[in-house]
Amino acid sequence: MSHSPLIAVLPAWLEKITTDPLSLFFYGLLLLVLFGWYFATEHERRKRDVGTVLLVLITLLCVVALLPLEKKLKGAIDIQGGSSFTMQVQPRDDESGNKVEVTQEDTDNAITIMEKRLNESGIAEPVIFRQGVDRFVVQMPGVKPEEAQSVRRKLEEAAKLELREVHPQSSMLANQVAAGDHIEPGYKVFPYTYKINEGTPEEKEMTENILLNRRPAVQGKDIVRATPDFMGGGRVDITLNGEGEDKMIALTSPMKPGSDRIAIVLDGKCISAPVVQSVPLGKQFQVTGLNAPGEAVSLAKNLMNPINNPLKVDEERTVSPTLGAAVVKQGVMSGLIGLAATFLFILTYYRFAGFVALVGLVINTVMLFGIMAMFGFAFSLPGIAGIVLTIGMAVDANVLIYERLREEIAAGKSVKNALALAYEKAFTAIFDSNFTSLITALLLFWRASGTVKGFAITLTIGLVASMFASILVTRVLFRWCVDKNMIKTFKFANLIRPSNIDFLGKRGLAAVVSCGLLLASVGVFLVKKDQALGIDFTGGTIITYNIGQSSALPFTEVEKAIKGMSLSKAAVPLEENNLLTGRLLTVRCDNNDAPAIEELLAKTFPEIEKEQLQPSREEVSALLGKEFLMDSGVALLMGMFLIFLYVSFRYRLSFAVGAIIALFHDVILSCGLVVIFGNQLSLIHIAAILTIAGYSINDTVIIFDRIRETLRYSTKSLKEIMNEAINATLSRTVLTSGATLFSVAALYLFGGQSMQDFSLMILIGIVVGTYSSIFVASALVLWWAKITKADYRESEETKASAVEVVG
Repeated sequence: MSHSPLIAVLPAWLEKITTDPLSLFFYGLLLLVLFGWYFATEHERRKRDVGTVLLVLITLLCVVALLPLEKKLKGAIDIQGGSSFTMQVQPRDDESGNKVEVTQEDTDNAITIMEKRLNESGIAEPVIFRQGVDRFVVQMPGVKPEEAQSVRRKLEEAAKLELREVHPQSSMLANQVAAGDHIEPGYKVFPYTYKINEGTPEEKEMTENILLNRRPAVQGKDIVRATPDFMGGGRVDITLNGEGEDKMIALTSPMKPGSDRIAIVLDGKCISAPVVQSVPLGKQFQVTGLNAPGEAVSLAKNLMNPINNPLKVDEERTVSPTLGAAVVKQGVMSGLIGLAATFLFILTYYRFAGFVALVGLVINTVMLFGIMAMFGFAFSLPGIAGIVLTIGMAVDANVLIYERLREEIAAGKSVKNALALAYEKAFTAIFDSNFTSLITALLLFWRASGTVKGFAITLTIGLVASMFASILVTRVLFRWCVDKNMIKTFKFANLIRPSNIDFLGKRGLAAVVSCGLLLASVGVFLVKKDQALGIDFTGGTIITYNIGQSSALPFTEVEKAIKGMSLSKAAVPLEENNLLTGRLLTVRCDNNDAPAIEELLAKTFPEIEKEQLQPSREEVSALLGKEFLMDSGVALLMGMFLIFLYVSFRYRLSFAVGAIIALFHDVILSCGLVVIFGNQLSLIHIAAILTIAGYSINDTVIIFDRIRETLRYSTKSLKEIMNEAINATLSRTVLTSGATLFSVAALYLFGGQSMQDFSLMILIGIVVGTYSSIFVASALVLWWAKITKADYRESEETKASAVEVVG
């Protein structure tokens, strides 16, 4: 009996689903119906069968979406090398010289024209997308660092050509108007750069002020043809349309031949101001003096695709292919080491149940990669970190279920009943904790820039996938094992014995410790000020050389050479030694100093050219840095507020207040400790902070959930109930923190600089979050109950027989 026809047809059918939007919609609708059926049915065997169908369909869909791997798994700029530019569309001048506010239509027009220009320039598969009202991002995988500056010049050329009348007395009045000593109505000063030959082989470049009419007489929209001189003459022949010809005649008719001049203005700069030799001029004229290689051809192309608004580079990130390869090696190896440690831990500790959890984690990973491939998301370095972190966090749900399962088995329940009760009791805590993490992930996706967006995408998809794997996949697998009599009982390791520690009795000491650390964290920002912030927030440039195992660029010599330069702002060279890829040299400097530093290093150290050490560059403007800082603050506050609303809805207001104050405590301490350890805050740290907020609230919610459950029947004091809840969930808190720490520690030890920045914040956040869940959040709720004399019991009987509300 052969099943080959089905095997041959099914992948092609599924492949169509992954590429055809309508098919994908109906397939998704089918999955949604099956999900509803799964959660609605009370019959365990039917639940098992529906869950199996769901598991098979989703896994098949994701596997097919991944094939072929070399085409579907795309690397972002920081992995495969290339350049990314964030362009800001500037306000344009109207005919009266007044600034016109940028609209979304202006930005969309700039994107359309930029796509045409880059395609005509032969740049392979540029990715362009709008970011806000007045910005767009241009990503060009594969562009080499030496080509990046040429590409940047192309991007900054709006090619807005204008012809303007030159004031007859410009040479006398231009400097006076520029200095504010004279006002000439209807005229405006422009910079004019030209070259002169003083009898030497080399031409000398001169810049002066020139006084031009505020209103352009002829504009780029009047051009119908721009043709470069292909013989290398350095000129562009321009032909105007009928309206443009009429404007040219109107401009030149009143002029005096041999004395009056016309200015040719390109992108706000006067590039030529020839004297009119005969009047009137007609529909054709020339732009000359374009002597740089390819300058005439580039200008002609741009004039045929003009952008109405000036453009400015707000952010540049250029990664050399060698650094990209090193990044891949670092990211993949550190990720695999972390995951291997996590898998080994859960397999050793939970044995057969740990093996089932591993199967769930593998399906979780397949789903994550498949969904990213299906929707065309590229994998970035922060994205790899997000994958490792979400898989580490996925262990959280399994540990929560298994610790509940341990309790039910210890209470004498059968394997079948114990499994059902464990999943039922753990569901609300798993849902609450994942939902709060999802809030922060979606906020990151909404507010983040390109570098952090990759992390937000993988975190969002990973959270959804881990929920599916832990709640549905492992439960279905366990059900099959029980029905086939493969499980008689469960054997777990028991490293953390049940405890009865009076945690809340130590809340006074904890308050002193927290206040001391908070003061130190705030103090370090007051002392360091801008030095506590990276270039993402202050603006600046980071130049990186991937030296590898080479002896080129001795650090002490580089440091000495840079310190001897005359710079606008002190540059900071840093050396990083990585176990996997060798040495990296980075220089943090002002944007204006970066070209001079690159040039100096290339001249001083011939090994750079000899060993082809291509520099990678990351540049952020000061204005964009301030916006990043503002957006990050908004994202943090919104995240806190939404978490506060959700916890208020799910629990009580006092619980929400305790949770949110604990979150502020965690955020301030994590940021402060990172800076105390010598790091500067960057965008990736904001991603880590929001992740910490979600992770910390997970621990808090688990404890609150156990408190709420105990309050339904216990007659003990609130302090005793809280201590019991903290002790009961202690093993889960320690185990999940430990599992996540394994994966994050690997990122810190073996990842690159950006991964280390991210993972250090997460490591600190996990420790601080675990501490605050035990000693801060619950203590605040207890303190509030004591002041307000509140009783949180839902049952009147437990209220009546309660010994003491608080203690």
